[in-house]
Amino acid sequence: MGVVLPDPVEYAEALSLAFALEASGYPKPGNVDRLHDLPGLPYEAFIVTSIVATKYLEKGVRRGIKGWGDVVFGDLIYGIVADSMRKSGSTNTCLGSSLLIAPISVAVGLCLRKEEENLNCFLRMVREVLSAASVEDSVEFYRAVREARPSYIKPTDETGDFVNVWDHDYKKKLRSKKQRLKDILEFSASHDIVSHELVNGLPRSFNELRFLSERFNAHKNWNRAVVETFVHLLSREHDTVIAREHGFEVASRVRDLASIYIIKLLVASQTEWLSLITSLDTEVRRMRVNPASIADIVASTIALYTIDSLARNKYYVNLNP
Repeated sequence: MGVVLPDPVEYAEALSLAFALEASGYPKPGNVDRLHDLPGLPYEAFIVTSIVATKYLEKGVRRGIKGWGDVVFGDLIYGIVADSMRKSGSTNTCLGSSLLIAPISVAVGLCLRKEEENLNCFLRMVREVLSAASVEDSVEFYRAVREARPSYIKPTDETGDFVNVWDHDYKKKLRSKKQRLKDILEFSASHDIVSHELVNGLPRSFNELRFLSERFNAHKNWNRAVVETFVHLLSREHDTVIAREHGFEVASRVRDLASIYIIKLLVASQTEWLSLITSLDTEVRRMRVNPASIADIVASTIALYTIDSLARNKYYVNLNP
């Protein structure tokens, strides 16, 4: 009798939850949360994204188990982005987070096939999945970017020898130049934190996973743990979206502001905490900036949390510890 593998649907659900759980943390300074929408980007669109993403991430897990053809995960990114926009009527909710979470789904499948159902394997296989990505993954990722139309990716951006995503003949040129997704993301990594995160094997997500777990264990408040993780990462990194839309100096000011607040947030009583985080949120929103890249990495952090919990505990997250 053969080995019965864990249910791919459960891992797809665990990964999909990350889109909703990240967006639901409140108040998140400058970002969409259950109390704040942004123009063209309502909170509910992230809930739709979380539901829509499940079928694509299940496909990713099954692909890791059974093997893939010409495309490894680029079509999953496109599917999540395009489908969620179409079914919610929203603008882009998930280009960056899908770039990080889609390859994790395939990595999980590889580990299940190897009977190594643990976080160490999941993280290790993410690098293999990215290395396996083909030119067709590049084509699918470019399709996703063109569908999402993020304001910070412009036709005038310097792309070196790589095909500009807004080039009318991008498919033909990507194929003729044989430009693989890993190479494109390595080029982007110098100025994009999400690309840097994936090509380096999710180091920030893993570090913030430990922080998220420690905070949740300390005070047993999931929402507070998510928001503290967001502010903690914001205090350590320059957000790409802010830097590209408003300049590096503004991104530095936001980071410095988060650095001041995170120290106070970690030791505050719950009443003091809510007052502090509301104050930080007000200051960041007054600057009219959205730390969207930080949110993407918090989403991948939560994705690691839920699949680690599923592998070890057989549940996604215990919200009543």
